[in-house]
Amino acid sequence: MDKKVRIYIVEDMAITRAYLEDNLNSNGYEVAGSSAKAESAWLEIQELEIDLILLDINLAGEKDGIWLAQKVRSTMDKPIVYLTAFGDKATIDSVIETKPNGYLMKPYNVPSLLTTIAIAIQNFNQSDYNSQANDHILGKDKVLFVKDGNVLVKLPILEILYIQSDGNYLNIYLPDRRQVIRSKISDIIEKLPQDIFMQVHQRYLINKNKIDIVGNRYLQIQGVKIPVSNRYKEEVKMAVSDS
Repeated sequence: MDKKVRIYIVEDMAITRAYLEDNLNSNGYEVAGSSAKAESAWLEIQELEIDLILLDINLAGEKDGIWLAQKVRSTMDKPIVYLTAFGDKATIDSVIETKPNGYLMKPYNVPSLLTTIAIAIQNFNQSDYNSQANDHILGKDKVLFVKDGNVLVKLPILEILYIQSDGNYLNIYLPDRRQVIRSKISDIIEKLPQDIFMQVHQRYLINKNKIDIVGNRYLQIQGVKIPVSNRYKEEVKMAVSDS
């Protein structure tokens, strides 16, 4: 079962909040929660599993969206997309200081909303992995966001068994499902940790930790035989001996 991207909405207008919830739910996302006030949103955000925060600037209560963004930035690493009607220099300068992942001016349409969310998550995921890759750190919660239609789907990186290329498409195999995306092996290699994944054939990329059997010009992962090209044979043997 696909894990939906979970979004938290902070918006003081009830009609706008309901509009966002309906459109996100109908386009494959999951609304993790919502609030009209920065203070109550902050309490919930700390307790929930959230992949992105949609944040208005002008909110009910004493605190505004920029205050909330500062709280988020000081204690956690979550992508933030501002939704606001304010575009003056003072507001923008304050927004920039919180290093947002997206900024959408009201009024906006659904395609713009979905595109902004997808770009924010994709860029955040890539930069987040790159910042940790230098230290060879990959937590169990690390995920790969892949595009599926108009939305992004979360795939837990460490659970990926292998990836098979089929022309302009990739079949990503996990223990419980297959995810098909439009991409090439050369593109997805850059998004995966090199100490865990390796290419073994022109059409196959595998998780080295999932190898069960290594044979003559093939390896096996959970009962599936995967061909190994001559150019990768030695690398596969080294990978197995080092594990």
